[in-house]
Amino acid sequence: MNPATISQRRAGKIARRATLRKIGTIFETPENWTIYRKPDLNDRTFAELCDSISESGINTPLEISSDGFIISGHRRFIAAQKCGLAEIPCFVDRAIVMGDLTVAERVTLLTERNKGIRIKSDGELYLEAAAAVDPDEAVRKATARKAQVLNKVKTCGLSEVQTAGSIARTDPSGERADMLKAVLEILAELRSNNFLPTSGRSIHYKLLAKNVRTSNRKNGYIYGTRPGSSSLLSKLLTDARSAGLINHDDLDDGTRPSQQFEPSGTVGNYVNQTLDGLFANYFSDIHADQPNHVELLVEKNTIFPLIKNHVANALRVPITSLRGYGSFPAARDVAERFKRSGKDKLVVVYISDLDPEGVDMPSSWKKYLRHDFKVEATVYRATVTPAQVKKYKLPPDADVKLSSTRAGKFIQEYGDQCWELDSMPEQILINEVSSTVRAVLDVDALNRTFEREREADIKLARIEAGVRAFVTEQFAASLGIAL
Repeated sequence: MNPATISQRRAGKIARRATLRKIGTIFETPENWTIYRKPDLNDRTFAELCDSISESGINTPLEISSDGFIISGHRRFIAAQKCGLAEIPCFVDRAIVMGDLTVAERVTLLTERNKGIRIKSDGELYLEAAAAVDPDEAVRKATARKAQVLNKVKTCGLSEVQTAGSIARTDPSGERADMLKAVLEILAELRSNNFLPTSGRSIHYKLLAKNVRTSNRKNGYIYGTRPGSSSLLSKLLTDARSAGLINHDDLDDGTRPSQQFEPSGTVGNYVNQTLDGLFANYFSDIHADQPNHVELLVEKNTIFPLIKNHVANALRVPITSLRGYGSFPAARDVAERFKRSGKDKLVVVYISDLDPEGVDMPSSWKKYLRHDFKVEATVYRATVTPAQVKKYKLPPDADVKLSSTRAGKFIQEYGDQCWELDSMPEQILINEVSSTVRAVLDVDALNRTFEREREADIKLARIEAGVRAFVTEQFAASLGIAL
């Protein structure tokens, strides 16, 4: 039963008249003392409460659940015991059976029903705020914050250079309507699977299977059957975004990163933003119990966001976009991360095209690491493989370029055609890479460490709630305004 359900069930169902209950049929709720301090029997205010009860009885009835557990009034109950009362007036909430609630639900109920009952210490107020944290909501927020940290890249806030004149765009819904419709269908499917943003290259391969005409005019042809199809697609995508028919964020250009600077706003806004992200950068050592240090290397920038978001982030594996063979600094960074990990074995999962260079890159990286950094690595090539080409019927990109020095060896082993990573449907690419990475991880150990992180996220959310209560109080005290 969640807190909302508790509130809904109890609304209007508390007995309107107090009834006298024998003191032996009323029970303290243990969770109350995890939030509020037990009364000091020698404390002046508690002594005054006892004197009042001795003289006038209990003026404000206790609030109890249908099974006799105190919801509100623990101090009055202890004072009544000290005064020797045999019976106590109580409001009975017949909608609440304390024994049916979880510990978290009981804590939520207690904090809801005891707010503003009496003057509380700072410590009680902070514990009250911390106890009100919903564990599931805390984990959801922590997961969202981690995703923001993992995906903190590239939106441009720089001023655009202005020029005289204007650019003429062609209406994409005219003679190219069939092609536009096919593109919109592709984007809709990608959106439903959370695979956006995507690249023009990825849309190109999906269009090849659509058997769609580039134009309804006489010079139109089936997309992909003539050279220049990809150029027509590029123009269509530009025209459609300019016309507002395609969301600008649906397509991404990972080769041109940028950054922006956001103002902090008012002091109050800044304090709230800081509190919201107080523990946003907490990441448990998810791979602490893993036997291997695993690295993901991606040949192409266009594929990098997809693999980062759906594989690397999910499994917390370092990932590098190489844009080809990569560089010395990239290899150095991989070697240094491996050495810092303290693991015995480095495993590299490589993601590349099925072409002369894509096949050569993994073995070259193995040589780089050995020669330059004295690191022996086990390297697996996750995609694209001949078996995947056959299994998923992937369309070839082009014939092997004979100008490549590696063409002869490649043709001898794989034939005279090439296949790009972009030709693989997104979910298939994710599944193939994820399967390869999981094969070199201890998945049971990984799940255990993720559960430990979940527990830590809940603890941090409770600490954050306490800190927020304290800061809010201090903010109001120092500036005389609410946060």
